[in-house]
Amino acid sequence: MVAHSLGCITALRHLCSLVGPWRLGALVLVSGFVDTLPALPALDPHIGRPLDLARICTHVGRLTLIRSDADPYVPPGHTDRLAHLLGTSAQIIPGAGHFLASDGVMSLPAALAAVTSSGPTES
Repeated sequence: MVAHSLGCITALRHLCSLVGPWRLGALVLVSGFVDTLPALPALDPHIGRPLDLARICTHVGRLTLIRSDADPYVPPGHTDRLAHLLGTSAQIIPGAGHFLASDGVMSLPAALAAVTSSGPTES
């Protein structure tokens, strides 16, 4: 599963709601966050509810977080904190902005590599 920005917290909320046994081979979160965003306060009601992230980690084979060093919407520290809560670190793509076409990002090889890898958990 690959999610981007607000899709990350939405995917994480869904995964936290699953009951019974489940397994996800790979989870890639791009510009992910669980803290409110200074640039987008209208999202605060959706973001503010806590998540049981430790539970997710036990169900995911490979976990990859990717962030830019120049994201105008999601501060780098927000993705780094999410990575820390998930027991990993974020991979940094220099100058990728918010990973939008308008930022010049037309593909994301790091995300493709993360979902096609057969190796152990990655950062």
